[in-house]
Amino acid sequence: MKTTRLLALAPLALLLTPAAAVAMPAEAPTAINAAAGTGARPVMHVSDVTSQGSAHRTALLQAYTDCLIEAGAPTIDPDAEARPVPAENMSPTYGVTLAWPPPADARAACASVDPVYPPALEAATNPTFAAQAQTYVACLADHGEHVRLLNDENLDWTYRAGYDVPDDNAAIEDACLLGTFGSD
Repeated sequence: MKTTRLLALAPLALLLTPAAAVAMPAEAPTAINAAAGTGARPVMHVSDVTSQGSAHRTALLQAYTDCLIEAGAPTIDPDAEARPVPAENMSPTYGVTLAWPPPADARAACASVDPVYPPALEAATNPTFAAQAQTYVACLADHGEHVRLLNDENLDWTYRAGYDVPDDNAAIEDACLLGTFGSD
């Protein structure tokens, strides 16, 4: 009952004090409402996760890296001993390399630009995933790469014992992935 009365008085309060209503600062955006405000996080395509990667994947991950650096995530001293890091951890914008893993507060601040793994490649977001996963495994076997899935949720797999791994396994995996799940 009190809530109803207060809501009914809200327009009256705005009429009586319009300057105060306009001058009130908006709530500071958080990672959660920033992500909700933009609609959705960027989504990777199946073609982005092949062995060759893609310019799209690199752009998405470098935008995330730049955001993490802007949010205060530590970077690797450029004068430190060289060590291998993924290209996406290097920021051409800032000329530094992101130290991994970034702190939780930086990850939270950049949640809206953290790319989503291709929905087609996970059971939770693809209703035909189970059948497609079996088609993918069969395709690999047809090309001499014998594997077994480790779970029903995604495409994590391991090689089957007793079979050699083909020299062109990356090309086989890419062709079967794109042939089974498409490029989007």
